[in-house]
Amino acid sequence: MTCTLRIATLALASATLLAADAAAQRRGLVDVTPPHHRRGFWVEGGLGWGQESFKFASDPYSSSLGKPTFDLQVGGTVNPYLRLGGEWNVWWYDYQNDDGYDVTESLHYVGAVARVYPVTSLGLFAKGGAGLGISSASVDYGDGTSETGFAWNAGVGYEIKVSRTLYITPQAGWYFSSYQKRDDDTLYERLFNLTLNVTFQPGR
Repeated sequence: MTCTLRIATLALASATLLAADAAAQRRGLVDVTPPHHRRGFWVEGGLGWGQESFKFASDPYSSSLGKPTFDLQVGGTVNPYLRLGGEWNVWWYDYQNDDGYDVTESLHYVGAVARVYPVTSLGLFAKGGAGLGISSASVDYGDGTSETGFAWNAGVGYEIKVSRTLYITPQAGWYFSSYQKRDDDTLYERLFNLTLNVTFQPGR
């Protein structure tokens, strides 16, 4: 009799725990989504380090200059293999010129971005896009310069799940842009960029 009572008690306790766990899952208290569950709207931003270099026409590229970068991406999920959106990436450099004025040089990419995930169970993706490049320089108490041209980028990244809605997303990528002016040689800019982003995906 005692043995039967113990077995019944254990069965009742197990059923209670299973029911409580199921109720918690229904209420969203337990994260039961897959590690790489891609769905709906997403937004991402972060900081990084970029190596910039440039050249004119057929000249060789200059030596690279390493400075900080900022990255912002927003978009939607087409399916578990594909995300589409827009991206703004900027590299900047602050210094004093020979006349003692503060100068800020910057290199921007503003355009489309596509992220392809070859394996749905992993966070690995390849990215690429095309859009507008902006190369500018501003000087305190003086006139700045700005050029716009065609730009494109390609890279790779990985989404590391932190919670149901948050991911840490390291990325590496190349950004290329060209700027043409009448009677001047074409300016080419390139940037190799490493970023550590945070991705927010509110949908389930």
